[in-house]
Amino acid sequence: MQNIKNQVRGSGMDSRSNPANVSDGLQNSSGHIGANTRYRLTKLGEQMARLPIDPKIARILLAAKKHDCMAEILVIASALSIQDPRERPLEARDAAAKAHERFTDKQSDFLAYLNIWDSFQRERDKGLSNKQLVQWCRQYFLSHLRMREWRELHHQLAQTAIEMGLTTKEAAFRQPPSQEQLRPSESQGDQDLAAKLKQKQLDKKQHRAQIRAAKEAGYEQIHRALLTGLIANVGMKSPDGNDYTGARGSRFHLFPASALFKAKPKWVMAAELVETTRLYARDVAVIQPEWIEQEAPHLVRYHYFEPHWEQKRGEVVASERVTLYGLTVLPRRPVSYGKVAPEEAREIFIRGALVAQESNLQTAFFVHNKKLIKEITELEHKSRKQDVLVDDEALFAFYNERLPELVWKDAKGGVWGSEEGGQNQSDKTADQNGSDNKTNQHAAKGKGRLKPLPLADIRTFEAWLKTAERDNPRLLFLSRDDLMQHAAAHITEEQFPKFWQTADGKFKLSYRFEPHHPLDGVTMTVPLTVLNRLHAPSLEWLVPGMLREKIQLLIKALPKQIRRICVPVPDFITKFLESNPDRQAAIIPQLAHFIAKSAGDMRILEQIDQDAWAAQELPEHCYLNLRIIDDGGQELAGGRKLHELQQQLGQAAAVTFRDNTQEFERDNVTTWDIGTLPESIKFARGKQQLTGYLGLQKEKDGRIALRLFDTSDAAEQAHRQGVIELMKLQLKEQVKDLNKGIQGFTQAAMLLKHINADTLRDDLTQAVCDRAFIGEDELPRNEKAFKEQIKRARSRLPAVKEALSRYLQETAAAYAELNGKLGKHPLTHLLRQRLQTLLAPGFASHTPWTQWPRLPIYLKAMTLRLEKYSGNPARDAAREADIQELEQMWQEKTDGLVKQGQPVPDDLAAFKWMIEELRVSLFAQELKTPYPVSVKRLLKVWDGMSK
Repeated sequence: MQNIKNQVRGSGMDSRSNPANVSDGLQNSSGHIGANTRYRLTKLGEQMARLPIDPKIARILLAAKKHDCMAEILVIASALSIQDPRERPLEARDAAAKAHERFTDKQSDFLAYLNIWDSFQRERDKGLSNKQLVQWCRQYFLSHLRMREWRELHHQLAQTAIEMGLTTKEAAFRQPPSQEQLRPSESQGDQDLAAKLKQKQLDKKQHRAQIRAAKEAGYEQIHRALLTGLIANVGMKSPDGNDYTGARGSRFHLFPASALFKAKPKWVMAAELVETTRLYARDVAVIQPEWIEQEAPHLVRYHYFEPHWEQKRGEVVASERVTLYGLTVLPRRPVSYGKVAPEEAREIFIRGALVAQESNLQTAFFVHNKKLIKEITELEHKSRKQDVLVDDEALFAFYNERLPELVWKDAKGGVWGSEEGGQNQSDKTADQNGSDNKTNQHAAKGKGRLKPLPLADIRTFEAWLKTAERDNPRLLFLSRDDLMQHAAAHITEEQFPKFWQTADGKFKLSYRFEPHHPLDGVTMTVPLTVLNRLHAPSLEWLVPGMLREKIQLLIKALPKQIRRICVPVPDFITKFLESNPDRQAAIIPQLAHFIAKSAGDMRILEQIDQDAWAAQELPEHCYLNLRIIDDGGQELAGGRKLHELQQQLGQAAAVTFRDNTQEFERDNVTTWDIGTLPESIKFARGKQQLTGYLGLQKEKDGRIALRLFDTSDAAEQAHRQGVIELMKLQLKEQVKDLNKGIQGFTQAAMLLKHINADTLRDDLTQAVCDRAFIGEDELPRNEKAFKEQIKRARSRLPAVKEALSRYLQETAAAYAELNGKLGKHPLTHLLRQRLQTLLAPGFASHTPWTQWPRLPIYLKAMTLRLEKYSGNPARDAAREADIQELEQMWQEKTDGLVKQGQPVPDDLAAFKWMIEELRVSLFAQELKTPYPVSVKRLLKVWDGMSK
């Protein structure tokens, strides 16, 4: 320390220098002073000691050489070394502030000194006398004596800088920048007034941009140099106030006279911190926090947090925070963690890139290991137990044992797992060249060139692997023994097949063990084209490996007294499966029958409520998950309820099924010239082998076309209507006569006035044609059968026409009688709704022929119900509630089929008429029914249909 003081005294420092300044300078320049306890000056410190100013200012001058702004810094440094030349007398404070505005810079108080200097220099350059200069200084509230002192100190510093070789004489003295005037554009002479005004505005904008660009370039150079000496006076604005947080936890405010007082920028640097009523920063400027680290790297501290593997960058990354004396300069930025903590980064690399497989490695070992782990993981998904694959710690131990702690890079770019490995390679190279002596010399040189690298990124790992696999190509290859905790012999392809086999081909199955996940269990990927062809009961049986658990859960849901029959449950399940149950039928009815059979008492079947049993919710994985895709493999929908998927996409599936099947179809068929129609036809759709069903169909425009359908039911229903329409073309005279109306039509149309007469006539014609042309006959599928059907139709037509005429008149008469008695009866609204359903427009063609004689009976039953109602309204309401429940079940099922574009099965259509017979039985029993009906009987029929 004494040596430093002696050198400072011998440097020509003036009275402003003192031991406190030296101590302060040591503190600021600590990074440039030797680390030993004797505090020997560095070369930079020796240069600072030669400058007769505050060490902070001296450091700034030395930085000015680096940033090529010596002329500006000499002016500012000399200004900071004297008393402020600006005067602010109390009696004229406002006038002084206004006068000083011409020197103000919005970003920096330091540049205000340059502006004062330049303005004063311009006045001197005008050749003003000393008296005139004094007068100018008074005008702008500047002290002429301080200005002269400033210039003298500036001259002294400039001479010292020149002598030290920091600058040249030409570059040391600042010349005021020329104030370029705005030059008009050369092309203005040929423009009109509006164009000239617009061009003038553009010129002004460009001129301002040029000035701003030049100023910003100089701004950064000047303030970076200033920052080197004023590094302890930086501050960041507090987010919740107007004060600033500075170094070592200090808090300060901007001085009110500063040009930045109102702006309150985020980061500032101050020439000094002065404490009066509070701590104020004087002479401040806006800075960028990045400059702090760049100009004072020896003073900042680095803190690392959140180290992690980043797949995109292919390396272990951590967040870095940069601080200066406890002040956060950069809160967070990503950096490579391998150079910071090689051991920890290596572990993170192994766990992230290799164990978790979160990398884009294409090496042979990685592809092999990834495939092997996937296969064993699939075994766990199938068995629904995580006891096959070893845990991550075992995988980590495998890689940790084989990967080196550090790798070494030689001069040729080779990367080795040890220093000796790189050395040995150098020995081999030298040995190939010749003598042993040269080998030893080469090895000695090679050892000095080896560079240690952390194993924490993909590039280094691949380079090491390239050399490591020369000796052991399968160094990092995992085996099944390394990965499996036990053999998992029970997980076979027979128990857990890869595909679901149907008549339409095989569909891929995938397994997942992740409870509560949408894909938990087994998922079948199904093309949209075959969605309507899936059979819900067959899907209940899942795959053999998962079926036993499902049956066990079903048995567990039974009442205790029935569950006892199944003990021991595993043996009972084995016997049930060995009895070869029908895999195309539902599980519950067959399981219930087997339970009763095993107990030797079939009456137990009546004790099992199969509806309640089926309603019991099992875990999601006990139901097959369906994933519906289009031809491009894109998922359209998914779920475990087939009927909902068919409602949602059934119509689209039928349309998609017909795509690219023009070879089988034909438009505008007018005669049977289509040959023989097979019951089904097989064709290829991409890689899928499909089965289609041909049939005639009446199009929306009335024409007849040959179409391909995805289900036999849809084909049969369409073919019936298509054949009828084609027969109409062959029996034009008979159809023409039929369209004139049947006997008694006019009177019936007057009674059924809620239906348009033309609509009723067309509807009756269609009903007659359906019965006379087809009836109960088998649909023709070749020309011979079609011609024979036409002959039968001609002979049947008169009888059908006469019978329908009689049924229509009886129905119309019964309707008129009922309609006349409705009035204001309590049942009026309900029965009018029933009439709208029973005799709605189109009822003639929708009513089966066997039900026509019953239509008048249904209407008479309504009339009798009106007469009996007053005797017991409560009983009437209770019976109606039972019927409504049945009707709602039927309606929901029918709507679902229609929505998915599927035909209504005959048994479901017949159920509607059973409900009508039930109304007769409950409300007009004296009219009698053709077969026994009751609520209990109909529920039993419904259960049979559902199964």
